[in-house]
Amino acid sequence: MRNSILTALCGAGLVLAGCGGTGLSTQTGATPSANAPDTCNAAAYQNLIGQEAASSLTLPEPKRLVGPTDAVTTDFIAGRLNVQLDDTDNIIAITCG
Repeated sequence: MRNSILTALCGAGLVLAGCGGTGLSTQTGATPSANAPDTCNAAAYQNLIGQEAASSLTLPEPKRLVGPTDAVTTDFIAGRLNVQLDDTDNIIAITCG
């Protein structure tokens, strides 16, 4: 009985360990590189960092807003703007992907 409970707990731990993720500024699936090409013209929008999320409405499509607890796909779309938000919905980063 004790071995079956221990086995179940170990299995549950392995399943939960697989649920963790890594991310872009701890939020998305890719880490930006300082040498990465600016394929979505993100440099032009860096002035929005620190502003409220509503400021991002003026950004061209395709774009996605990503909050600190949002699930994000790991697909990379070179022309897409990723707008990263903090827990108060302020923009903390704008990257391509």
